[in-house]
Amino acid sequence: MQEGYLDQRLIGQRFILKPTDLTDGVAFYGIFYHLHAATPLHAGDTVEITAVSAHGLTVTIVAPQQ
Repeated sequence: MQEGYLDQRLIGQRFILKPTDLTDGVAFYGIFYHLHAATPLHAGDTVEITAVSAHGLTVTIVAPQQ
């Protein structure tokens, strides 16, 4: 299997941020990732993964918290 394949599959995935995602990171397939974004993130925001790197996941807010 290609290196980084699992991480690349996460691009485009959307999820709602929980408070623990902001403090501890988010887990996919048993792997924890730090989150990075150009704008401040809040619990309840719906985000989409736009990039992956060795430093974590870059996300973009698609729907702010309500």
